[in-house]
Amino acid sequence: MKCAMTRARTFTFAIVVLLPSTAATLLLCDCSSPNLAFEGNPMPKKQVATYMTSVTPSSAYDTPPKFLKGYAPLFPATESKRRQWGYALVEFSVTADGATSDVRPIIATAYSFAEEAVYAVQNWRFTPARKHGQPVVVRMRLPFTFRT
Repeated sequence: MKCAMTRARTFTFAIVVLLPSTAATLLLCDCSSPNLAFEGNPMPKKQVATYMTSVTPSSAYDTPPKFLKGYAPLFPATESKRRQWGYALVEFSVTADGATSDVRPIIATAYSFAEEAVYAVQNWRFTPARKHGQPVVVRMRLPFTFRT
C-alpha cells in the first residue's frame, strides 16, 4: 500500500491510497496516520476525533462525545464504475445513550456519497457528551472524502 498526498495541501485530510483492489474508501486522514479508514472496515478513533467538530456550543457540555465504534462508509458502486471521487459532510446528534440520531447530509459532491456516509454514521456509537456529570445531546459534523 502506498500513500501520497494530494498535489495541493489544501485538503489535509484527503489522501490517495493505491491498492490492488478495484475501489477503496479513504476517509479523514493524512499520510502520517498509521490507521487509514477503508470502506466497510472499522473507523480509527483518532481520525474521527481529529475531524469531528461540534455544532453545539461548547458551553452546553463539559466533556465532548468520544467515538467508540463504527465502520467506514462503502464507496458508492455508481461512482466506482466512473472512477469518480467525492466528498460528503454529515451532521448528526450524539444522544445521551451514545447512539447517533437525526443524521443528515449537509453537502456532498453526489447524492450517493452523502447516502453512504449517512448509512455508516447511523450505526456508530459514542461515549456521550456530559454537562455536570450528566449525559447531554450534542450536534456534531464530520467530513468524508471518498477516493478510488
